[in-house]
Parts: sequence; structure tokens; C-alpha cells
Amino acid sequence: MAQYPSWRLRAAHLVLLALLAACAPAAPAARPTGSSAPPAAASAPTAAPAATQFSPALQAIVDGARQEGQLTLIWGEGTMGGTEGARRIAEGLNRTYGLNLNVQFTPGPSMANMMTKLTEETQAGRRASTDVMVGYGVHMAALVQAQGLLPVDWQSWAVNIRNPELIAANGAAVTFQTSYSGITYNTQRLTGDNVPRSMQDLLKPQYKGRLASTPYGATFDYLATDEVWGEQRTDDYLRRLSDQLAGLIRCNETERIASGEFDALALDCSQSNALEAKAKGMPVDIVIPSDAVFLIPLYMAVPKTAAHPNAAKLWIDYALSREVQDLLAETDAADSHLVEGSKTAKQLEQLRAQGVRFTVADIDFVLRQDEGEYNRRRAKVQQILLKQ
Repeated sequence: MAQYPSWRLRAAHLVLLALLAACAPAAPAARPTGSSAPPAAASAPTAAPAATQFSPALQAIVDGARQEGQLTLIWGEGTMGGTEGARRIAEGLNRTYGLNLNVQFTPGPSMANMMTKLTEETQAGRRASTDVMVGYGVHMAALVQAQGLLPVDWQSWAVNIRNPELIAANGAAVTFQTSYSGITYNTQRLTGDNVPRSMQDLLKPQYKGRLASTPYGATFDYLATDEVWGEQRTDDYLRRLSDQLAGLIRCNETERIASGEFDALALDCSQSNALEAKAKGMPVDIVIPSDAVFLIPLYMAVPKTAAHPNAAKLWIDYALSREVQDLLAETDAADSHLVEGSKTAKQLEQLRAQGVRFTVADIDFVLRQDEGEYNRRRAKVQQILLKQ
């Protein structure tokens, strides 16, 4: 047998090793630092931007959220798409920031009840029930006055909160949806001239025993301010309206209008529930009463004693992304008119072209009122509706 020189044997050995290495399976992808997520499949697309794409300020919040590992959320099923909306937003949030947060959403009580609960938790120094509070100006103003919200310098890091008009109360709250109040009605029970066009219309004998309102007096507290109707006119009106009512329901119980249990709800918290039901083919629509025209921003905020504040901040910033705004327009029929590409902004343009002039009932509107006087009038509104 021929003898090969030693250098040829060494060369053949190196070639064989190279071929074996080329045929071997690739090593699994490394897990992100601090993440419990399983390694991504070799063919899977990148799940999130590289950390180097985040600013140092944003990266610090992402790292803080990763350490927290969880997010606890409570609000009504009629807000942000309810359970399904929370699931979809949570998936997008984790994907965007390369996280694996355990997002736990629980359908909860009304915004007014959550406001009271968070105020009590703040005063007692207890951990907040929810990491994100959702509410209108009246709820957020009360929490601001109770020092129950965490001020945030959003524009130093938040990639989606660039418009300063989105930020309220020195960073304590961010608006993410724009609502306008109205009368939600059953389009089979009320047609043509029978559709109420004003608050005064609701006092007509034909509506007696066919209407609903809310136990918390949605929007009537705004009417009772001196900037709008004032206390006396509002009280007189509510006493007459209460005699017309067949019951009190929450704003998200639109199916009770669609079923014909009530002909109309006045006033509804926003257009969202009615337009969403209408899009699903239910016999429901909403009309803006000519004598009570309000533009009402909906806000999110981080409670001062939130257990997972970094994750909460990321949730709020992500909610202002075009992706989530489109989701809200789909599930809630309302996004923020202050975000580029807004569908609600187009609706408002059409309404203004028809001569509608809105009173903006935002946090500043509530904070302009005397706190004690405002709360007294608000409680009185509810007492009249509840006939207490």
C-alpha cells in the first residue's frame, strides 16, 4: 500500500472536519437576557427590534418591565376591546419590545368605582388593584387631586407620544381615545321624527317609560357646571327626566337598547358602544343632542402605587401606536383624533362642517371647577337619577 506523506494526511483530516461542521445542525438561538421565552426557531422572523434600536431612556423602561414580568389590568368589557382587545394588545406589546410579560386582564367595575377604589388604595398606601387606570376627565381629575397618579416624562422616551396635546395633568395622564356623548337609540323602535334630537325632546310624553340613563349620571355632571347649563337648570331637567326613565344601566350595556328593552339611553358615555353595535348589524345608532354637545377624551394613567409601573408605561405608549389605534377603531369604533391617521378625526371634521360646536370636557375642564362644589353637584346628579 502506498504511503502518503504526513502533510497530506493532515490536510485530508482538516477537509473532513470542515465537511462535518458544515453538515451539523445549527445551534439554538440564545434567549434574550432576563427572558423566560423559549428559543426562537431558526426560520422564525425576528420577534422584536434589537435593544440597540431603543434610546437609553426607553431601554431602561423595557429592562424594568422585563424584571417586573407582569401587568395587571382592570376595566370594563366595553373599553379597549375588552378581553379580546387586551389579548391582542398584549401580544403586540411583547412582540414590539421583545418581552414575555404575563398580562392579566380582568373585566371590572365602572370607572367611577375604580376611581374610588384607587383613591382609597393610595390613601392607605396599598398596592393598586390595576397597573393602568382608564377613565374620563372627571375620574382622572379626582385622582390627580388625591395624588393617586404617577407623573411621567413621556416625551423623554415614549416613541408614540410625540404630540404634547396627548399629555395632561403634567404627565399624570395620556389620552388615547376621543369620545363624544350622545343619545343611543333603537333604530327599529324610533324612526324619522320620533328620533330625539335634543335633551328637551326626551321630556316629551311619547318617551315616558321607554328611556334609560346611567346610575353615575354620565355627562350630566358636565352640564351642571356654570360653564354649560349650571346647577339649577340641570337639576330641574333631571327631575323631569327621571320620571321618564324605565331603568338605569351602564354605558356598555348597549344590547339592552338593541333588544328593545329600552328605546334609548341618555346620555351615553361615548359613541363607541353604539357604533360598534351598529357595525355588527344591531338596530342601534347614536345622535348628538343639539343642546348637550361634548367632546370627551378618554385617558390612561399609571397609579402611584402600581405594582408594575414600567410595564404600565410601555402599555400606554404602545396604545398610541398606529397599530393599536387601528385596533381601537375596529373594536371600539373610536381612536384618538390627535394621532395621525385617526378615523375619529374625520368624523369630527364632518360634524363640525355640519355646524356642531363641542365643549371639550377634558381633565383641565374638571380641574377648572371648584373641587368641593363640583363633587357636590355631581353627587346631586346621581341622587336625582337614583331618586334618593
